[in-house]
Amino acid sequence: MSIMTATLRMLLIFIILGQMRLVTSTIVPVDGVFIITMVADPDGRTDMFLQLDGHDAGFVAYAEEYVIAGLTVGLYLKAGTRVGARFTGDPEGATNYGMALASYIKDSFVTVRSNGYSSSQSNAVHFHHQYLSGRTWKSIPATSTFRAKHNGIYWVSARPDCGSGDVSLNVGGGLFNVFCNGDKAISASGAFYLLAGEALQLTFNSGGTLQGGTSFSFVYLEGNQRTYLNNYQHAAYTAWADRTGTIYKNETLSFDGRIATDYGWLYNPTYRTWTIGTAGSYIVSLRGDPDSSTLNVHLYKNDDMKYVFAWYNEGGTKSGQAGIFDFASGDKLFMISPNERYLGPETFMSIALLWTESGYAFI
Repeated sequence: MSIMTATLRMLLIFIILGQMRLVTSTIVPVDGVFIITMVADPDGRTDMFLQLDGHDAGFVAYAEEYVIAGLTVGLYLKAGTRVGARFTGDPEGATNYGMALASYIKDSFVTVRSNGYSSSQSNAVHFHHQYLSGRTWKSIPATSTFRAKHNGIYWVSARPDCGSGDVSLNVGGGLFNVFCNGDKAISASGAFYLLAGEALQLTFNSGGTLQGGTSFSFVYLEGNQRTYLNNYQHAAYTAWADRTGTIYKNETLSFDGRIATDYGWLYNPTYRTWTIGTAGSYIVSLRGDPDSSTLNVHLYKNDDMKYVFAWYNEGGTKSGQAGIFDFASGDKLFMISPNERYLGPETFMSIALLWTESGYAFI
């Protein structure tokens, strides 16, 4: 990999440990779309607010009810933008929170960002209610349909502005809702395999116009080697797709349906396990089934049950979360229904290998 390529694809990592109250900010080195992951630790009752050039950017990882909340967003950032975070509450004792910032410099991406700041307040985002398709800026209406240009893995995210109502996102046949819980805008994101021409639809349920805090991004993850997708029509099956666009359905990913107890291994259909084959940085997304008893889904790494993040359902909606994490060959992911209920048929989990270089993420 050349120095320039490494620079364009570099990850800028922020690590928060112990009683530190602030994330050390960093300067964006190049123009481009950045995928930003934040994780808030509820042990410190600490919400985490993304900041651009010292201003709140409208994205928050809320730490509520002992849930480690993950938030991943995609933003178009200009070189020189300072990225950081601020916290609320008392972070004393919080150890599992931090940020990862991944850069994709591609002509094939589409990203949308409706920014609440004017250009005089922040130079991080220079457009309002527009999306970037290749090199062309276009306006976006309240209901929009985007189509995949290539077979491959797409990462999507959406966030409503609580002044304009909830947002529905229909991706590849699976619906993700993002919604407002009081004055808190709940984001959703996920990784999907889409065929060329397949539609992604964004709808603002209120029928109103885009407000300043609305955000939507749609990024083609060019260069993926392989992606594993849980088939949300039935949680017991998986599918994976390789770089050529070939889709292989119903191939299991080494989940054994067992859980370790003091009395040995027991079968537990509320528990799914995936084994990582290739070491590298992955984007992971998950979502519970709001139509069944599986409202909450927790994701752990390896037998020590270290949190990756948890997804907490509110109001029966299909809100989901995604994040960028490093895994070694042989690492295991455990997806668990914490209330020990069966994983519903619309439970969703996907894991996509971004690249094989390691050491980029904060877990």
